[in-house]
Amino acid sequence: MFCRRIGCWLSSRAYQVVLFTVVRPIAIAPILNVMNLRQKALLLTICPMVGLVAVLYSCLSIVLQRSYAQLERQVAQRNLERVEEVIIGDLEQLQFLTEDWAAWDDAYTFVEDADLDFIDANFKDHIFENLKLNFIVIANMEGEIVHGKGYDLASEEAIPIPVSLQQQLGKNSPLLEFPHIAYHHSGFITVDDQLMLVAVEPILRSDETGPVNGVLLMGRYLDGAKIEEIELRTKLELETYLPSQLDLPEPLQAALQDLNTAYGNTETSNTIHIWDTDQLAGYILFPGVYEQPQLLVQTMLPRDIYQQGKTNLQYLGLALLGACGISILSIGLLLERVILRRLMQLNREVQNIGQSNDLTLRVAVEGNDELGSLSTCVNDMLGELQVSNQQLTEEQQKAEQLLLNILPAPVANELMQSSASIPQHFDQVTILFADIVGFTPLSQQLPPIELVSLLNQVFSTFDGLAEALGLEKIKTIGDAYMVAAGLPVPRADHMEAIADMALAMLATTGVIQTKSGEDLEIRIGINIGVVVAGVIGTKKFIYDMWGDAVNIASRMESSSKPGKIQVTAATYELLKDKYVLERRGLIPVKGRGEMETYWLEARRPEQPAEQRFEPLLKAS
Repeated sequence: MFCRRIGCWLSSRAYQVVLFTVVRPIAIAPILNVMNLRQKALLLTICPMVGLVAVLYSCLSIVLQRSYAQLERQVAQRNLERVEEVIIGDLEQLQFLTEDWAAWDDAYTFVEDADLDFIDANFKDHIFENLKLNFIVIANMEGEIVHGKGYDLASEEAIPIPVSLQQQLGKNSPLLEFPHIAYHHSGFITVDDQLMLVAVEPILRSDETGPVNGVLLMGRYLDGAKIEEIELRTKLELETYLPSQLDLPEPLQAALQDLNTAYGNTETSNTIHIWDTDQLAGYILFPGVYEQPQLLVQTMLPRDIYQQGKTNLQYLGLALLGACGISILSIGLLLERVILRRLMQLNREVQNIGQSNDLTLRVAVEGNDELGSLSTCVNDMLGELQVSNQQLTEEQQKAEQLLLNILPAPVANELMQSSASIPQHFDQVTILFADIVGFTPLSQQLPPIELVSLLNQVFSTFDGLAEALGLEKIKTIGDAYMVAAGLPVPRADHMEAIADMALAMLATTGVIQTKSGEDLEIRIGINIGVVVAGVIGTKKFIYDMWGDAVNIASRMESSSKPGKIQVTAATYELLKDKYVLERRGLIPVKGRGEMETYWLEARRPEQPAEQRFEPLLKAS
């Protein structure tokens, strides 16, 4: 009983264990997070082992069950074939006997003259007993019975020929039809609701020549005595049924349906059905003389192989469980002794060093394996940390300097102190956007290295101009350049500084164009307005600004012309007293409709542009 319960538990839980240990690792992750190393090692040892045992048991169970089922069916099939062989052998023996009597000159003559001496010599009671026959009938080809005799083997008395048997030998009966003289009829027929084995042979001369002068029928009831004889020879218990019965039990009806499907492909058909856990039911369907299913034989076969298979599977489950338990215990002890104990010791020593913050301490090194190597690496790492601690201080100073190169000093200091920068509002900021005209065709003409070198030369020059004028470079986007004045520290001359920057950018671009020989022009847009500026992002952050004034400045650049500086009407009002500006007129601006714009040409004559730009050009 215990073995059976273990086997059932394994078979029912096999797929659940596999699902838990293989398919759903994410589900056990939270459980692993709250466990210590020993518990994790135990869990991760038990789960795969139990999963492996479950998979092995399932696979072996399927294989063994199929093998035992196949073997069981083969043995049952051989038993059915033995029953078939015995019954078909009896029919063949009856047919050989009938054939021997039918090919006989005395029988051939008897059909014509009905000689009583023939009857006295051949129809005695002991002949029926010796041949185990119930009926011998001789009829002519018109279906008239010349002579016939019946004999009851049980009571050893003569019996009359049944009327139903006489009718089956009547005129135009299929039993009187022989396509050729070697043809015969043998099989089962029903006589007064009883099955009978019969053989019908044409009566010929002793040399087996015709014409056919009549028929000879020999038959025997398939009664209890005959069934017992077959059971004795096959060592099986048999039950016989007529397929035409209307009150057949449901299992027999299902078997008969299967047999009828297969009937016709062979002389007989058989099938095997599982009756219960202890028995198989085998069924054989025999044809009748009229080539219709006539006899259904049922035999019950013990399921010894199935029961042995179940027992073997239970022992297999116990063996696998035992092997699993021994393996888990062995692996657990080995892990504890060789790995876990040393890992725990190493963990305690590392924690002590971390809590003391003393990088001169070292951990103990045990053995020459990977854990010993790990301990050595920890000691080496502690030594390197001492050196790295000094280098870290130096690199921190370099990083602070680099941050000052990227961001305005006030913003950089704020980030270093609080790791965050608060955006600021500025009422008066002048924004400049510049873009290289025809950069895309130029990028197709120049090799990549030369293109980047030229772009770097241009923007480096612009950076020098911005630094000389005290402007804040915001960013470069591809071939576009953005600079602003009046932030992060407000200044009163922010408009003039940007105007001078724009004029200087045109001048320096012309110088670079002359030196490089490339067709290099820029267009510039300027606007004045309110902005919000600050640092965005947490990685690779930049100092940027937002506001409608920024968008308009960008539109001024995009709608400008090569070699021109386009400014808004608000900018014009602030620059017109010190700079020469030319009215461009109304132009459509995306998102703003039509706007009045101006071209910035130069400073007014009282301060010549050459004198103004000379120091800037030298600085660049």
